[in-house]
Amino acid sequence: MTINFRYFTPDDRTEFFRMVKKFYAPPAVLHFPSDEIMMSSFYAAIDMPELIKGIMIESDGKPAGYAIVSMKFETEVGGMAAWIEELYIDEAFRNHGIGSKFFSFLSEELCGKIKRIRLEVGDENDGAKRLYERLGFEFLEYKQMVIDRNF
Repeated sequence: MTINFRYFTPDDRTEFFRMVKKFYAPPAVLHFPSDEIMMSSFYAAIDMPELIKGIMIESDGKPAGYAIVSMKFETEVGGMAAWIEELYIDEAFRNHGIGSKFFSFLSEELCGKIKRIRLEVGDENDGAKRLYERLGFEFLEYKQMVIDRNF
């Protein structure tokens, strides 16, 4: 199995759309974003690669998953952080080491550019939690809050 990671191109739109709908299927999220929001995220990753990295994951040339990573400054570490907004691997490709390889790829791509990798994981996602803990991630003991509206 040959695993490849590459940045989104406009040709990835259909595969991204197929996978993002699976990513946002309940119980993983509280609400399902509109098609417009999902496509906006896709094109933002293409148009603003310095801030948002859209990464296609391929196995033997076939789409196996995707990731969206946002770059942001965090005062807690005095530097840039990579926030993994979404990491999705299709069920047929899970438990083959792709997640671990993704983090190796990300570490190499962002070497010397970031001081932290941050992500969220749902309580029900035991497989992802095991992977993240094995890679050295630790749980933060606070809750986040949001407000969604057009400012």
